[in-house]
Amino acid sequence: MEDTEHESSDDSYRFFDKQEVFDALDHGAPPLPTVLPPGSAAIAASGQWGRYGSLIVVFRDPEDGELYDDVSLPTRSAAGQWEYPFAASGSGMPEWVLNRPDAPLPDWHGSDLVSLSGQLARPDTEWVANLTVMATRRVAAVQVHYADDVIDLPVPASGLVTVPHAIRHVDDRAEFRGFDDSGELIAVTHYQPLTDDDRRYNWPDASLWTD
Repeated sequence: MEDTEHESSDDSYRFFDKQEVFDALDHGAPPLPTVLPPGSAAIAASGQWGRYGSLIVVFRDPEDGELYDDVSLPTRSAAGQWEYPFAASGSGMPEWVLNRPDAPLPDWHGSDLVSLSGQLARPDTEWVANLTVMATRRVAAVQVHYADDVIDLPVPASGLVTVPHAIRHVDDRAEFRGFDDSGELIAVTHYQPLTDDDRRYNWPDASLWTD
């Protein structure tokens, strides 16, 4: 995601009631509008992997007109219910998120997949990474490999695919593989949630680097 950071106050979630959020997590995000006026928001993507969920809300700032996101990484309770309210954090989002391209954009370096991953959270006892990609219209399915686990996901109409996963090892790297309608592999991209700079500063928690 873009470098501009913002502190979430959960304001973007005032646009949605709790049931809308739960429905998106359980059944997929609603269609994403191609135009988002200032002061409005949309649930852009949702996914789940194991007992964790990933939810992305995009919103247009009413003052600067820029597009931002809030990313939540909730967990299910022992009874199978989503824990609510969610903690959220985010950053700036590129405008093309609202308009899925037919082919790679210039800053996609020729790939039909681009990673928009970037958030970490600790919804319970584990640190969880948000794993998100944007796919061109050529990509019909995405396979995500992370921490020796694999999940296959259809690409929704928006092109945004997001899933959560607990961090098992600080050096683990996610691999996203994009397949076209015929099942041919046409794109691969990667994302490593934790970097050497994070190691240097023991971010986000020293326990990750000492276990």
